Amino acid sequence: MMKILSLHDFESPSLDETAVVGLIGHAVHYCEYDAMQSELKPFAKYIRQYPEVSIAPDSLTTRETACTVCAGDLFLPVHDSIFKKIASVWREKGLVEAIYLAASTDPGEITKTIHWIATRLKWMLDLMDKGIYQREILPTSGSGSVADVVQTRDWNTSLIRCLSWHPNCARLAVVTRDDRIRIFSQGVPVVPILRHSAQKSVCCISWRPYAGRELAVACHAGVLIWTIELGAASNSLSHAVLLKRRNHVPVTSVTWHPQGDLLVSCSPADTNMIIWDTSKREGVPLRRVGSGGLCFTRWSPCGSQLFAATCRNVFRVWNTGVATLWHADKWTMPNGRVAAACFGPNLTLLFASTEESATVFSLPLQENIFDVKKISIDDLKLAVPLIDLTQVCNDISVGGRIVAMEWDPTGRYLAILFQDSPCIALFETKIGTMSRVVDVKPGCLIKGFPGEVPNCMNFYQKRDERSPVCLTIAWSSSRVQHFPIVEKELVRPYCARIR
Repeated sequence: MMKILSLHDFESPSLDETAVVGLIGHAVHYCEYDAMQSELKPFAKYIRQYPEVSIAPDSLTTRETACTVCAGDLFLPVHDSIFKKIASVWREKGLVEAIYLAASTDPGEITKTIHWIATRLKWMLDLMDKGIYQREILPTSGSGSVADVVQTRDWNTSLIRCLSWHPNCARLAVVTRDDRIRIFSQGVPVVPILRHSAQKSVCCISWRPYAGRELAVACHAGVLIWTIELGAASNSLSHAVLLKRRNHVPVTSVTWHPQGDLLVSCSPADTNMIIWDTSKREGVPLRRVGSGGLCFTRWSPCGSQLFAATCRNVFRVWNTGVATLWHADKWTMPNGRVAAACFGPNLTLLFASTEESATVFSLPLQENIFDVKKISIDDLKLAVPLIDLTQVCNDISVGGRIVAMEWDPTGRYLAILFQDSPCIALFETKIGTMSRVVDVKPGCLIKGFPGEVPNCMNFYQKRDERSPVCLTIAWSSSRVQHFPIVEKELVRPYCARIR
């Protein structure tokens, strides 16, 4: 049985004014703040292919002159009567949506009697839809709040709330505290800034695979689907479509199927997980009674499994294969809820709970279709503890409650961000047969400059064998860092600590 790794196995980083800027040839590289832009530094040549991200904290409180409008703002509006609008909604979306439209209309436009009937019907529909397990109001802070379930440290106050690499190209989306989204692309000098009246309290963003300019945004009002124009002077042509359903707010997670045809959204105030067909602007709810609302979802790289974490100690793994109907396996955490989870290659799932002492577990989901008669205890689907994340306080504090966990697409590097630690823990992992993690080793502890703490992170998704692994980190100072991980130095080996 594999030994459980501990944070005691890590070498403590330097405590001077430098920051950790790369892991090259298994050597940790440091750099001073004034030398970060120097092309002579060993790490510089490994991050040239990624767009440089620069966000001034002062710009978050000002209004940029560049603006983004919706497609509907480019045309003159057509003013139909309210009865015609209700009839149109009834015809296109059904009686229930027509009732909700009538209930939200001014009584003077549709008569007080019709408005009274519509509001009473809406109240009954809400009561039936919520059910006995639905939460009326989410807490504004603490357990169960939006800030508690999102994958960002200090979400309420963080200057950068989330970031996401495109799976097919060097394009990075960054969300700031003012709910604006900036798109940084390699070779494109213009940085589009996306704004929308419904784009409030953004929690998560996700690029659509095989569609270079479509971005899904989870926010308080629902799900925004952006189509982005990246050319010069075309910022105003970017437009968004709002997808929303009753009682499905706030949305805290959006995840695209790896083929890009389906989008999943979830909310901690809703027991339904919505599967969207964005081309038709239609969503199908998947309900499972009990276990509270949903915090986040994750697709496996092959698209055959969908992980769904609830706000309680239950999580489900959905089998979404084409040959069979969708069905879910239900799992129960011994303590707390799932704080973070990620899929690696070969249907390997890693997850960790919110409770201390936190532990990272591995769950193999690949089916053993050969040698059925020789199945042993090792072939059963059992969650195996991999890493003990009990907080360690030596020269620097690391460990404790997990905020986010990211696994690079090759399954070789695992990054973990903590709630009460100024460092990100980077692990080296190896996956064997039957989707089992067969080895975990300490990589390094990534610290920023004095006063900085990491808020969120994401691995660069499009990789080949010749390019290094890149972990992009957003720090509390609004600095966005590309952290290269190179197994073999191309020129000459450096000592373990390079200033």
